[in-house]
Amino acid sequence: MANYIQTLRNLVGNRTIIHPAARIILENEAGEILLIRRKDNGRWGLIAGGLEEGEDITSCIIREVREETGLVIREPEGIGLSTRPETESVTYPNGDQVQYFTVVFYARHWTGELRMETDETHEARFFPKDRLPELPPNEAPSLAWLEEYKQTGKFIIA
Repeated sequence: MANYIQTLRNLVGNRTIIHPAARIILENEAGEILLIRRKDNGRWGLIAGGLEEGEDITSCIIREVREETGLVIREPEGIGLSTRPETESVTYPNGDQVQYFTVVFYARHWTGELRMETDETHEARFFPKDRLPELPPNEAPSLAWLEEYKQTGKFIIA
């Protein structure tokens, strides 16, 4: 069965689509952040993905984490909503254009064994916060949001 985006792409080609999505910051007990190195562009980034038909946003991020890392997260917390076109617009290597409407989650609890490579990723690794590789422009603000959320407890909308 084709996924939702593939079905849309068959109809609209490379044109910009507005797509609900989820992104998550996974933090281990040492305060390190889990990143994945994507197969489609080779860059390090946060675990993320698009909402599928019939799926709620929490189920989306749970599925994405499992697909990209093998981990099953528990108790994901929504910390923000990122909708700014200047940061959430992405053009993929194949020319597909997407403007994401992204719920940003945070989790510290999971089960399972971390898989180093999946169908979508070359590598998965925890990084100390002071030694993170450069993140894509649409993902980088999420880390500052996490710190603000930890201090204030307020859901961030940008």
